[in-house]
Formats: sequence, C-alpha cells, structure tokens
Amino acid sequence: MAKQIKKASLLSEADKQKLLKKAGNKKPLTQPQATATPTSVTRTVSRSATRLTPAEEQASTSTGKTIKLWSGLAALVLAAFIIAPTPQLLEYHSAGLTTQSVYMPGWFGKAGTILDTNQRAVLSEEEQTLYLCFEGQSNEQCAKYQLRKQQGLIAAALFWFSSRP
Repeated sequence: MAKQIKKASLLSEADKQKLLKKAGNKKPLTQPQATATPTSVTRTVSRSATRLTPAEEQASTSTGKTIKLWSGLAALVLAAFIIAPTPQLLEYHSAGLTTQSVYMPGWFGKAGTILDTNQRAVLSEEEQTLYLCFEGQSNEQCAKYQLRKQQGLIAAALFWFSSRP
C-alpha cells in the first residue's frame, strides 16, 4: 500500500487568499485533488516547491530593490562624510581674551568660517595662528589670534549643541 504525501505550505489559507487578491485573481484557492498514484503526487510536490508564485517573485524583487536603494544611500552618505571637511573646535586668544569657536574649513582651498561670526577665517596650522578677516580686506589687515587648542568633530558638535539656546 502506497503512502500518500501531503503538500506542505508555508502560508496559511488566509495569507494565500490575500496574495491572490493582491495579484488580481479573485478566485478562491482550492486544494488540488489527490490522485491514486504516488508518483504523480511526488512530481506535483517537487514542481510546486520549486516554482514561485507571481506574488512571491514580486516580493523578492521589491526587497532586492530596497536593499540596493539603502546600500546606495549608505555609500553616498559615507562618501560625503569622507569628502566633506570636518568642523573643529578651536580655542584661541589675543590680548588676554580667550575664546572657543567652531571652525568649518572651506571647500577646495577656499577660506573657512567661524560659525559665530561673519568674518572669514584663515587657519595657519604651521604657525598655530588664526586670522579673522572681513570681506575685501587683505591678510595683512586681519585680526591675528594665537591658537591654544584644536579639537575634533565630536568636541565641536558637543560645544555647538551646548551653546544653542
């Protein structure tokens, strides 16, 4: 006596109906009739197990597209983070006055800026000097400050957030 093989399904009947309705097929899903020969049953089981329904194919392609989209966005953000100049927290003094400010380096050789002033900033790291200039002035007419300390991105972000009202 031959043993009949039952079809295994990963989806419940309700999930199958939902998928069929989304695909546009409004017919109710019915179970195929079991045949008397066991070989035909095993063939249908193996064929149905390897085939994907149109809804499953659409779901797998949409997840593939979203993965590609998110990985592309992550690569773009990483590239922007590497290319973009990083802000620094500068502590500088002149004539007994010590100040801390966030310095944003300029892009592609342009002069940087201090975020709490409208002057352009020229940072000379070799001389440990910061020049603050108004637009239209030459570097000789700029205010000269001696650098005391330079800190990185995290210190600049903490200082900027703490100084905001």
